[in-house]
Amino acid sequence: MDVDREQYYDDGGGGSRRNRNRGGGGDRHHPYGGDEGHRGGDRRGGGGRGGGRGDRRGDRRGRGPRDDGALSFRDFCYKYLRDDTTPAEAERRYEEYQKENAEAFYERYFRDHRHDEGERARNDPRVLVETLKRRDDVSVARALEFFDARANGNLVIYTEDGGADDGDHADGDAEMNDGNEGQQPQQKKRSVAPIEAWHPIRLGFDYKQTGKLIAAVDAEKGVEQNPLLDGDEGAGMDVGDGNGEEDAAALEALGNEESTAEKLDERLCYLMRVHGIDYYRRCQEMNPVTFLERVTMTSAFSKRDPKPETPVATIAENPYGVRWSASLDANVKRRIAEGDPQVKKLATSEIEAKLEEWIKSCVVKHDEQRFGCTLSTKLFVAEEFVIKHIRTKQAHHVEDMHERLLDEQYKKNVVEFLKYEENRKASRKGRKKFGGIMMMQVPGAGPEGGFVQVPVATAGGAKMIQGMQRYTDLDAATPPETRVVIDYGDI
Repeated sequence: MDVDREQYYDDGGGGSRRNRNRGGGGDRHHPYGGDEGHRGGDRRGGGGRGGGRGDRRGDRRGRGPRDDGALSFRDFCYKYLRDDTTPAEAERRYEEYQKENAEAFYERYFRDHRHDEGERARNDPRVLVETLKRRDDVSVARALEFFDARANGNLVIYTEDGGADDGDHADGDAEMNDGNEGQQPQQKKRSVAPIEAWHPIRLGFDYKQTGKLIAAVDAEKGVEQNPLLDGDEGAGMDVGDGNGEEDAAALEALGNEESTAEKLDERLCYLMRVHGIDYYRRCQEMNPVTFLERVTMTSAFSKRDPKPETPVATIAENPYGVRWSASLDANVKRRIAEGDPQVKKLATSEIEAKLEEWIKSCVVKHDEQRFGCTLSTKLFVAEEFVIKHIRTKQAHHVEDMHERLLDEQYKKNVVEFLKYEENRKASRKGRKKFGGIMMMQVPGAGPEGGFVQVPVATAGGAKMIQGMQRYTDLDAATPPETRVVIDYGDI
């Protein structure tokens, strides 16, 4: 990446005076491009590691010197960009700078926010364990309320607004304009599931799979005797195995039952309200802090489109549906097999193993009957006595090491959380930019061709398909009876 030519600044006297291209810039390593392209120099920062207006300002405020790899946008522009750089170019180059120095930004964020209550509640194992305990207690209480409302006939599955509008589950909804100028665009939410999810086989599969997921998360939280479960969760779901035809027939029969869709809605609602899991959004799960703050018994899960009057095709006939179902099923299986991802952030067994390893590393063997310890000068006749001595008489050292290991895990959790948030925001930004893209087959196309990209979250996508002329696929297996009309337009 190109770096601006060196510029020298003299802040001496009564004010700042900028002198361009005067050289004398020192030999400090340039963290963003070549060594020759930075501002500040010998007269400002004494050559070496100092220098730069940002550094001096940081010292005056008592916050220490700035990190070259984690500059703010303002300091980055001051230090590396020319005065005639456009705002768009500055933002683009700063994004590149952030990517190139991502670890430094993570390190700085952790130092600046490690004592924040919200950050500790999300990622510090010492506080997260209490957060998870409160979350489990709330889940059990809400499960009992759900069961009571269902038994009394007071359970409301969908609220009037019809869908979750939560930051952890937002899916990049796009705005629509009905074409009337001067009016505010209307907000339209894309369905969380393709219309092919109403196919009987997929409907029966989702009913069974939600049962398996509920059984798993109920066991984690301590919910017992769930009336939503049938006791045979997972039976007849091996569609891809040897008994695929029999299982598909059983799932299709289950999906054709009138009560299946209603019971599936109950399970979807239960997962969202009690466990904070939005099944149709690829099994997305709320952060426990957000779950405790925002989820109530009156909130509804993301509403899917109503059942169509005409029969729907299978998932396999929609490329978007294939990707959606594959991602959903993989996430559900991973969630069931690996357990609660929040509990993993505690890393209890890993920390205990590292602590044990450290205690053993403190043992020094002098000979067969003489053992010592790196933490004291006492001698012992066996290794087990040394370990006992470390745990009892040197308990403060053990506690210090335990705190260090917890801090390491805390930092690891913060970095992983930041990476997840960056990926989620980048994904949402892409969906908003492009409006959501899916592949649809042009009317009249054969099975091997005629797919086009269509924006699914805007009115233009539907109009594009409806207004599209019938397409004749010359590569189709059966030659079409209609003649081919090719319109070259104005050439």
